Amino acid sequence: MATPSTRSGIGVPDVAFGLLCVVSVAATLLGQFVSLVVFDSTGLDQYVPSVVIYSLAPALLMTVLPAAVAARRYDRRRALAATVGVFVAALAVSFVTMGFFLIG
Repeated sequence: MATPSTRSGIGVPDVAFGLLCVVSVAATLLGQFVSLVVFDSTGLDQYVPSVVIYSLAPALLMTVLPAAVAARRYDRRRALAATVGVFVAALAVSFVTMGFFLIG
């Protein structure tokens, strides 16, 4: 007698959210460019340390959309875990790619 297959509980929305997280982390270089332009055009780059401009602000910028989606889709603990995961990954990528913008 054949046993019914069990479902793992991962559906298309979960896969789409995972893809959103990966794309968000991959777009960290774009976030660094946006952060650089915003801080440079406002003149705040003279007062803010470069680690904030090139690492912290882009990581926060890239975490906003996945955090908003996770807050609406999942419970509080899972949304917090996803948000922290995306932030840490984006922060790591921004530290690696920070050298692209430090010229001179």
